[in-house]
Amino acid sequence: MGAKLAGGGSSGKRGRLDVNAEPNIVPFVDVMLVLLIIFMVASPVASVDINVTLPDSKVLPSKRPPKPTYVTIQDKGGQVGYFVGNDEVVDTAVLGKKAFEGVVKDNPTFDGDLAKIIDQRIYIRADGETPYRNVVFAMNRLQDEGFYKVALVGADKRR
Repeated sequence: MGAKLAGGGSSGKRGRLDVNAEPNIVPFVDVMLVLLIIFMVASPVASVDINVTLPDSKVLPSKRPPKPTYVTIQDKGGQVGYFVGNDEVVDTAVLGKKAFEGVVKDNPTFDGDLAKIIDQRIYIRADGETPYRNVVFAMNRLQDEGFYKVALVGADKRR
């Protein structure tokens, strides 16, 4: 409780109690427990038990975008390595063909329509130490195969 009944003290006035700044939390806890019980009883009542037959949807589910294809250029101490996905491309003359195979492999719903495949974006990632000519070389090999939508990937330094 928050009452102090012991007298004596510095005030010297008879019948006057000292000021007590301790909060009385017992009534607060009682009110909170009562509210908790009310909400526990009322929450099942809030659910609706009326059965409704909803109409069928006429909207087709949206198609997932295809998995992006990455061409990675890695500078290994003067040696340049080209990768399509996780597969290394040893013969750089077939870099575009390997990218095409990677796009087809990542699209299990490929129906033979080459326009859909060629229209996809290819992402190029390169080491910061890689000379620009190697990036342009990879872009030219992709263009030779028909990929004109090429994006360069950079690191986000805003953090």
